[in-house]
Amino acid sequence: MAHRREATATQIDRAERGSRGRPAIPGLRERILEVAKHVFASQPFDRVHIDDVATAAGVAKGTVYRYFPSKETLYLAALFHGIDELQGRLLDVAAAQPDPVARLRALVAETLQFFWGRDVFFLLLHRSDVRHDQRNMQQWLRRRERFAQLISKALEEGIARGTIRPVDPHLATEALLGMLRGVHRHRAAHDTPGDAARTVTDLFLHGVAAGTQEVTERRRRCAQSRP
Repeated sequence: MAHRREATATQIDRAERGSRGRPAIPGLRERILEVAKHVFASQPFDRVHIDDVATAAGVAKGTVYRYFPSKETLYLAALFHGIDELQGRLLDVAAAQPDPVARLRALVAETLQFFWGRDVFFLLLHRSDVRHDQRNMQQWLRRRERFAQLISKALEEGIARGTIRPVDPHLATEALLGMLRGVHRHRAAHDTPGDAARTVTDLFLHGVAAGTQEVTERRRRCAQSRP
């Protein structure tokens, strides 16, 4: 009886190195991953075949299996490759910004800049038709948690310094992540990552209500305009 080929954490680790004892061809794994992102994003996961990826990458199916033992392994490797690249950039950004508010602004800007030219990866990250086993889900959750911790740590430091009002860091982090998803998904053609980052951080840090000075001035003008 044939068993379904499922990706495991061990298989993904082996895929990172290349497998089956042959020396890895420089750049080939990355090429397959880049092609796989587009193939997986173009149709539901269940309809994708390794042959599709191999054809698009211009390699034999056996070459794909050499690096990735199953379709799920390939999918997760493509997903984790992008997440890890983003994580590395955000760690550099966080290390360069000791001020927590400035760090939040920089993290938002870098995240949107990263996704702006990677719509295919954004689709992979947020699709809901793929079901992973528990070990792979744990890998995904660990990566997401590392990303979220960069934001929650900045919030906690800002609260301790008094530059951010007391809020629940976990809920505030999830709110900011939701804003980032929404802005990227529904942006207009003329929007830029810089403008989007400024809008998100301004709304997140200050809300949509007018400031006290603006409210006072508006009330004064209204009072003067009355007969």
